[in-house]
Amino acid sequence: MHSLYKTAGKCTLNRSKVRYPNKREAQLALAVIKGRGNPKHTEKRAYHCPICNGWHLTSAETVNDTVLSGSVLQHTNPDAFDTGMKAFLSGSKRGKYSASKASLTRRVRHLLHLFAANDIPNDSWDNPWLWATLRFQIMWRGGDQKAEQLLSTSKKTVKMAGDMLTEDKEPFLRVAETRKEAQKLQNTPLPAWLAVALMADKGKEQKV
Repeated sequence: MHSLYKTAGKCTLNRSKVRYPNKREAQLALAVIKGRGNPKHTEKRAYHCPICNGWHLTSAETVNDTVLSGSVLQHTNPDAFDTGMKAFLSGSKRGKYSASKASLTRRVRHLLHLFAANDIPNDSWDNPWLWATLRFQIMWRGGDQKAEQLLSTSKKTVKMAGDMLTEDKEPFLRVAETRKEAQKLQNTPLPAWLAVALMADKGKEQKV
């Protein structure tokens, strides 16, 4: 039926997505779909997928780079994604956020995107301290905006503190939700740049 264009299987990230081998084939497929005028097919444009290295069609006017890069980062940083999901699941009984798997997946993907955007060191992405801190900001400090502000501050403190570690972790254990998590954090290195960002955030809180 579609001899005018070629397909190349499915996307390795999203198996529901048809994969086209190149931009030309994707655009040909798009032209055929539009020509048929089927109201069930609302595809508007083609875009390149960095995971399967093929091309896909989408109904969106523009591809949401945050969602796309979040999906890619989940795929390329599975340990960080799993750590983030576990952190938010552990706080879901008290958390001021939806605990549905779809909602948490979107949240963790978005935070991974922000890690990349704010130059957070890759070796910290799966650090439980980072995820517990972001969960604390979202649950008790004012939602997603506070988490994003902390990451923005961290971009500056990373340059200041580099790869140094904080020895006294006690003042920062307020981010833990359970005694078990606090014990785990005690046994996990705390990046100095994250501690500095937390202290700066606490200073802002006291001024208000």
